[in-house]
Amino acid sequence: MKISFLLPVINLLVVSDYPQIGSSSTSQTDTVSINHLLDGNILEWPQENFTFDEATKIRYAVDNDSQMLFLALNIPDRTVQQIIMQKGMSLFIDVKGKKKENHGVEFPLGMEDVSNIGNMKVFGFTSTEPVVQNVRAEGTINIAIGWDSSYALNIEYYVPLKMLETSLNELSNRKISIGWKLRENETNSNNAAQPVSASSGTSTRLVGVPAGTGPPNNRNVRSGQNNGATQNNSSTQTNTAKPQSVWTTHTIIF
Repeated sequence: MKISFLLPVINLLVVSDYPQIGSSSTSQTDTVSINHLLDGNILEWPQENFTFDEATKIRYAVDNDSQMLFLALNIPDRTVQQIIMQKGMSLFIDVKGKKKENHGVEFPLGMEDVSNIGNMKVFGFTSTEPVVQNVRAEGTINIAIGWDSSYALNIEYYVPLKMLETSLNELSNRKISIGWKLRENETNSNNAAQPVSASSGTSTRLVGVPAGTGPPNNRNVRSGQNNGATQNNSSTQTNTAKPQSVWTTHTIIF
């Protein structure tokens, strides 16, 4: 599978006028203090905080402090990366602990229009939504995206708790549901795989690739050297694949 589609995305992230955003917050969860940096790099997250989803190969982690819900995704699979960047992904948050898809954010919006790489669509939180917002919007959820040195895609979310409940006291000890869903993928089976998804977050800022790293390129994914990328050598028959989703729960403690 060719990964050259990522190159224009990286160029937008690096050479455009999107700034490198570094936001941090220190939280105390399960007696472990974590300094969260919104930079598309998950190295500050303890590895034991991550849960692995077998179906999508996505690793995800959730944390919170008294003001923010923190979410992190690690996506090593190249096919899943392609689906997310080309077709888009949605994040849902249900404060009632069910699996409702009424509140969340769409990000990325997909590559049908490359200019959308700087936008997200927040929905369900106010009467004026859904609305497409620039990823640098203030006062809402923020997102950082980047590739690490092994070409795994990382996505981090800052979600203000006040977006979930106007009274933060009502969120204390509340078990919420978080889910990610990949958009429906209709494409030739020669160059795409089944869509996938995993759990968490909302609104966004886009952050460039960490220094010294870049997207996967074709030499990394040649036959026999694709580091786990899925190759599909089936016929040219067109398949319609339904979206997959992964849900998790998180108890807010502060």
